[in-house]
Amino acid sequence: MATDSTLEQTRLLAGVLMHVSRYLDTGCPRAAHQAGLLLRCLDASTLDQELMTSCEQLDQAISHPRHLGGANAVGDASTSSRLRSRSSRGCVSTASFPN
Repeated sequence: MATDSTLEQTRLLAGVLMHVSRYLDTGCPRAAHQAGLLLRCLDASTLDQELMTSCEQLDQAISHPRHLGGANAVGDASTSSRLRSRSSRGCVSTASFPN
């Protein structure tokens, strides 16, 4: 069962990286929004403190794109600035993952 949870968290992180990469390449606000949604689906109780801190910083960076310094930065792409400690089971069905 723990392996399933680890695999699920790994897939969520892969999705986050894919969307953040797209956002950084194109400035697409939807990609930043999708990355933020996936970040909030992560189960904070399964992440080590360093990774959790990095995810929170990433969420803040995509929530406030003006800090990225990009010319394509647009309004607030995130609905929350903090990751939540909860099961990601409900989030996986709505998440977009790379093929």
